[in-house]
Amino acid sequence: MAQEGPLADLSPLASTGYLLARLGMESRRIWGQMLTEHGLTPHQFGVLSALDKLGAQSQQQLGRAIGVDPRNAVPIIDALEQRGLLERRPDPADRRKHAITLTRAGHIKIEQLGQSGSEIEESFLASLTDQERDRLHATLSKLFAALTSPAK
Repeated sequence: MAQEGPLADLSPLASTGYLLARLGMESRRIWGQMLTEHGLTPHQFGVLSALDKLGAQSQQQLGRAIGVDPRNAVPIIDALEQRGLLERRPDPADRRKHAITLTRAGHIKIEQLGQSGSEIEESFLASLTDQERDRLHATLSKLFAALTSPAK
């Protein structure tokens, strides 16, 4: 039950920033648990997602796409290759490089992750009506755009 009276304003739940932070922490915890169930780390998820969205990429491009130094991307890529989720092929444009692509198993894993993500989101937002979900998404999108747009 919500606190009432003069102490209500002192509750952390009275702070929008606190609520956003707590919801973000809980969302990350649930998402991380889902990745663990799929045997993936967040960086491995990032590589699979980048390849799914961008297609074949070099190691350097993948590193930039997921915010990891290309040298540090090697063990991430190696682990996914050992699991058969991606493969390295000679880059037709530059024989010195390899193009990294998803395998069939990698595409299947991305589909499974999408399904798991949808289930998590549905569970997380279950207490909201469709209209409330739309309003929340629009508000969060507006905040995100304001926080990530270049200074004017």
